[in-house]
Amino acid sequence: MSIVRISKYVLLLPFAFTASAAFAQSGSQSFTVTVPQSISITAPTAAVLTHDETDGNQNFQPQNWVVRGNARNGVNVTFSTAQPFVHVDDNTFKRDARLTLALGTSQGPAAWAVAGTGIDATDFANGDGVASVAASSNGVGRTNLALSVSFLTQDYGLVAAGNYVTTVTGTIAAK
Repeated sequence: MSIVRISKYVLLLPFAFTASAAFAQSGSQSFTVTVPQSISITAPTAAVLTHDETDGNQNFQPQNWVVRGNARNGVNVTFSTAQPFVHVDDNTFKRDARLTLALGTSQGPAAWAVAGTGIDATDFANGDGVASVAASSNGVGRTNLALSVSFLTQDYGLVAAGNYVTTVTGTIAAK
């Protein structure tokens, strides 16, 4: 091969790389997932207890409430009665209710805490029909909160026969 011919190829070589680079293209695409905020509280089924006919308080088994929240700052949870235990057939007969809240098992990065002592009771004789306990988390997570409810008897001889009912309402809110 002659020098003229080699020089011709050497001169054309840079143009070959430039031409292919000029026709190259690139693109990009982003992908986004939107996760809606989701908080929930699930109550267990109704609980029934037969009084043991003593002067002692009647304690229901702890009830497992399932609480979930994906709010980054966590959630606040409250449990409260609207009234003490009231006789179904005669609302003049009442007994106080006590709520006790404890932490159960948890999942996720959130730390959970019970507010204060986690115990409160109604005092219907002094006009206090509300017992309230609370818990909170500091992030995303799920927990089981064990709510214990007690029927405060004091003197069994003064408790009219029949069914007494109170309702506990659990409320969850994002922080």
